[in-house]
Amino acid sequence: MGRSRDIYKRKIRFINFFAELMGSAIFSFLYFLFIARFLSADFELTLIILGLLIGLAYIASVYIPFYTYRIHIIPFISIIRALQKKKWSIIFYKLPAQFIGAFVGTYFFLKFSHWVGIMESPSALWEFKITNPSDLILFNSLTVFVLCYLFYVIQLLFKNMGFRSTFYYALVIQVVFIFTCKVSEITAINIFGYLSLSLLEKNNLFSFNIFQNLLIHFIVPSMVAVLIYFYIRDRFVYKNKQSLKSGNLKTNE
Repeated sequence: MGRSRDIYKRKIRFINFFAELMGSAIFSFLYFLFIARFLSADFELTLIILGLLIGLAYIASVYIPFYTYRIHIIPFISIIRALQKKKWSIIFYKLPAQFIGAFVGTYFFLKFSHWVGIMESPSALWEFKITNPSDLILFNSLTVFVLCYLFYVIQLLFKNMGFRSTFYYALVIQVVFIFTCKVSEITAINIFGYLSLSLLEKNNLFSFNIFQNLLIHFIVPSMVAVLIYFYIRDRFVYKNKQSLKSGNLKTNE
């Protein structure tokens, strides 16, 4: 029984890894494709429509590979889920899958762009440049705060993890994207995609050294995700459980 259970767990992890990889590849491909179309003079897209397309890209990337809410795309969401389930293995297979998938999706985007003659780099969308690393840490952390906080709240409201929760979270991504997409190096929605773009274009999109970029785009935002988990858990989840227990005690009395 124990051996068959271990084989089953490995099988589930492999399926989740492959589905996360596929979802991340689809998202990065569509994410950069829509931005390139927005920047192209041949297409007339408003920023609102672009945000809508990014939200649709998220829904497509979640539902095409697996048809469940298990695909996260955003690494900070994976951190939240690992803490919720108390399974650090989620981070160990989700994050590598997200990076590989983003790299594959970005690679195919660049190949497709070359094939159809798209010359615009998605980084050209960054019109407002931030030069202070402290400001970048602040803005990336605020972006992660909004993404993770609202993910957790939506999760509490829609516990069945169905299409409605995915749809509402896609709306969150749309709004966050619209407000942050023109500011340089706000990468929380597609951190691994931008990293892959920088590597594949052989063009350093980021302004600082490796350690500073790691701190700005991943380490501090990951700490924000952890703090959000404990804040919501202590403020809402435990209080609700205690109120339910006290209510049950009163009814029993």
